Amino acid sequence: MDWIFVILALSILAVIVGGLLNRHFVKKGIGWQFIRFNVIAIGLPIAGLLALNSALTGEAATLIAGAMGYAFAKTGETE
Repeated sequence: MDWIFVILALSILAVIVGGLLNRHFVKKGIGWQFIRFNVIAIGLPIAGLLALNSALTGEAATLIAGAMGYAFAKTGETE
């Protein structure tokens, strides 16, 4: 069961580093699509890690849901 924690933790790191390297080499800015992808790709493993450790409290779940709600509430690139 310990390998699950390692995989989830490394997936968070891979998303952050991979995303920033991709944006650097493609010479594109960080737009809302990039932010939306990162929020969902980082939020779910964090929630999984907290749940597996019996540490997913109401406060943590509210913060994760709030971040996802904020990222997906944006309607366009111009806002």
